[in-house]
This record gives sequence, structure tokens and C-alpha cells, in this order.
Amino acid sequence: MENFNLSMYDYMINRTSCLPMTNKMLNFYGKAIDRKTFIKEVDKIASYLQSIGIKKGDNVVICLGNIPNAIISFYAINKIGAIANVLHPLVKDETLYAIYKEHKPKCFIMFDEFIKNYTIFNNIDTNVIICSALDYLPAFYRPFYFGYIYHNIKDIKYTKNIVKYSKIKPGDVSPIEVKGDDVAIYMHSSGTTGNSKTACQTNIAYNKMAYNMYSAAYEKEVSSDKQGMLMALPIFHVFGLGVCMHTTLSYGAQVILMPKFSSTYAIYLMMFRPVTMISAVPNMCRKLVNHPLFKGPWLKKLVDVFVGGDKLDENIKQKFEAACAKYNNPMKVAQGYGSTEAGVIMINLQSNQKEGSIGVPLDGVEVMILDDKNNKVLANTVGHIYIKSQTLMKSYYDTSLNKDVLCEINGDIWLNTGDIGYVDETGHVYFKEREKRLIKISGINVFPNEIEEIVNNIEEIKISCAVQGEKDTKPIIVLYVQLNKGYEYSDALENKIKDIISKKLLKYSMPSKIIPLDNIPLTQIGKVDYKKLR
Repeated sequence: MENFNLSMYDYMINRTSCLPMTNKMLNFYGKAIDRKTFIKEVDKIASYLQSIGIKKGDNVVICLGNIPNAIISFYAINKIGAIANVLHPLVKDETLYAIYKEHKPKCFIMFDEFIKNYTIFNNIDTNVIICSALDYLPAFYRPFYFGYIYHNIKDIKYTKNIVKYSKIKPGDVSPIEVKGDDVAIYMHSSGTTGNSKTACQTNIAYNKMAYNMYSAAYEKEVSSDKQGMLMALPIFHVFGLGVCMHTTLSYGAQVILMPKFSSTYAIYLMMFRPVTMISAVPNMCRKLVNHPLFKGPWLKKLVDVFVGGDKLDENIKQKFEAACAKYNNPMKVAQGYGSTEAGVIMINLQSNQKEGSIGVPLDGVEVMILDDKNNKVLANTVGHIYIKSQTLMKSYYDTSLNKDVLCEINGDIWLNTGDIGYVDETGHVYFKEREKRLIKISGINVFPNEIEEIVNNIEEIKISCAVQGEKDTKPIIVLYVQLNKGYEYSDALENKIKDIISKKLLKYSMPSKIIPLDNIPLTQIGKVDYKKLR
């Protein structure tokens, strides 16, 4: 019987206790960190945090990208029963200060390259640990990287409260009883804005998520460092923390760290590292399949590719699978679905895939579709998606935000996801749109996702985004498009776009305006930033 009532650290360590201490856990630019070293490094940071007064229930900000320090620090915080408050390393100074005022963290773990961007540390007396990619970077890269960041780090002043990660000494860790129901993570619904909601996630939620992903999704046994996850998604993203990191490490594979996504470097890692699994957002997949080097016998190694965070274009999925099929790899890309509040809860499994679906609910997850009057609807009827799962957050940090999101229905707590979709007769779930993105034209629901999927498959178009505009106080559809290299926007192209939309969708989905942009804005994890365009 699986025991989820543990800290995430203990769950991970217990699940892999049969593996040798030489089993590789992290790989950073070719430098491996094995199980023995990883445990020592976690204990070192955990001991230091206790020495500066961090206690169970305190929160510690981790403001790092995908470097070993981030994962080691996370598990060190978790081991002593503190809460990891995970933020984007490019979070704005004013946002960091707002989080300090609201959450009162007892320590900040920051990235040296960006520390000069923050004035907050001139005005507060809180402990700061400053990390560097140099801390675990192989010797070959160190001189080049040091030269690159020198001007950003040369003025850092280390004090009693501001310490260098690499100078922390080993020490003893006082044992702390940590339970599954204890809050382990403050996960923000947006990694870059001060107005984001903060979900309080428990140990048991992420332990259960890891078990669900492993038992249902991985088509082959993962039990050693011969298999690895390409971790391009960050720990402040639920897929990054829950799938790339915690699931992978809990089942013995190694995490191959990628601090910043580059399709060229991702392909290099797939060629020369044991990358058998990838978890990505759709735009990463788009960049990979359009890269001229996305081919070769190394594609045979891929066993599982999970895509979440946004709807995956079916054309991109087919291109990815076709590239693998050329080298006799029948692997299918698996669309996943999750949220900050619920973790990863559905996967369109390789063994049971349906085109266009976001999958079937994982173990213990229930899905219910309600209409506008909160009545349960029949199969294949579009409505509001509600979720019940052991992976749900405990609450929002600001509990006043729980209303209308965590709903009691027939004595159980359900999450109103804010998404629109339906369930078919086989239990496969289909996502239509975020409620906030839904556009009503003459009382008819228009789904921007449907417009974008059609337009993104036009040869001249690299990426598009449909948003609501206004004309004479009435809602209209505005379509932004970014062209592929070598193409120019013209009346002929505009007519082509409108003609294709008119043939595939109702007239209500026709854009009133089509606006070409040199670059459509993306969020920090590569999703189209529709809020900025809107």
C-alpha cells in the first residue's frame, strides 16, 4: 500500500531506497549529482536553514531557474517542514516586496545574476542565500560563464544575513515530523504578476500526483538513471515541479536540467543525454518540430512526451509523432491537463488516446460537467469543468478567494476549474476554452482556441492569438498573427485567413480585425500572453 502521508522529501527517498547511492539524480551541463551527493547537499542546506531559525510552517522564497540549487533547496525546505514559496527568477522588485509584506518569508534563496535588480534587500533584515550556476557547473564552462555574469555579480556585498550558497558548511539536521497534510508549497497562479493567487499545496497532493503520473502514464518501467526527464519547465510551474522534478526523482530516473529553453540545446541534450521523457508546453513542441535537426536515431529513445499548460495543436502533435515514427518509434505525444490549484489530473494516455482529448482522469480524480445553473449535464454536452481529487490545494493563501473556486457539492469539495469542456461516453475529457477567454458574439459562444488552431496551420502563420475587442460598444474578435520568416502580410493573405476560417467555423468566429505583429508576446514559460494582447 502506497504511503502518501509523508513529506515530499521522505516520499522520494523512500521510493528510491532500493537504488544504489551512485544512481544519478541530476545532470547539469554534463555534471552528474548522484544519490549520495544529493542527500548530503539537501542535509547541508536544511541544517543551515534550521541554524538561522527556520521552523516548521515558516516559508522560504525560492527565486531560481532550473539549476541544481533550486531542487536541492526545495527538498531541504521540505525536509524541515517549512514551505517552499516558489517564484520566477525574473519576478519584479515590487512584486517580491509585495510577497514579503503578505507572506513574511523567513529567508530568500536568490539567483546571483539577477540580484542587482532588487532594492528590497537594502531595506529589510531578512536572510538571503545567493546561488550561482557556478556552484554546480562543470569546470570547463566555469571561466566562460564567470566572464559572462561578472558585471552582474561584482558588487554583491555579503554580510551576516546575505550568504553565498557555496560557502554554506555541512551540519546536523534536527528531525522534524512532517505530515502529508502539511502545506509544502506556495504556488502562484502567475509567476510574474503581483496580483496572482497563491495556492497552498500539501505534501500529499504532490506525492499522489507523482504516483498517478508514474502508475498511469509511464508506459515503461522507470527505475534507474538510464532514463531521464528533460526539465525545461521551471519549479514554479506545476508540470515542472510535479512531473519533471518530483515524479521523476521519486521513481529513480534522473532530471536533466535545462535553465532556459532553446530548441537547439534541447536537441543536443536528446542526442547526448539519456532523455527518454519530456514534459513541455505546446510552444516548446512547436519549436522542436520546426527545427531542422529534429531528426535522427536518437528519437528512438523517447518513451513519454507530456504536453500541458495549454491546448496542443493536433498538427504539431502529428509532426512530432511522424518524426519519431521514421526511426521506428511508435511513441505518441500525451496531452495533459492540470492547474495550479489541482496539480496534474488528466493524461491522454498512449494506450488509450483519443484525438483532441486532454485525457482520462488519473487515479482518484473525478470530473463533473455543470451547466450555467449548476446542473450536471449529459455526456458530450459542453459546460463548466469541476474536479474532485486528492491533489487539490488545501486553500488559497488569501482564504477569501476560496469562494466560488472550492465548492462544497453533496458534502465533497470540488474545484471549479474556470474551464469549459465536456466528457464523452468513454470518460475522455475535452477542453474547449478558459471561461475568461470565451467571447460571446450575438449571444453565441466563440472559442479563441478553435480559431487559433485553424490559423496556426496556415503555411504563412507562425503563431496567432484571438482576443475580444470592441466596436461601437459591441464585442468583436481581434486576431493577432505572427508570420513565419520569408512571408509578408498582405490583403491576399488576410483574405486567405478569412476564407479558411469561414469554411471551418461559424460566421460568429470571423475576426473583425486581423493585426500582424513582429512578435506575439509570450509568458515566461512560453505560452501566448493573451492577457497582454487583450
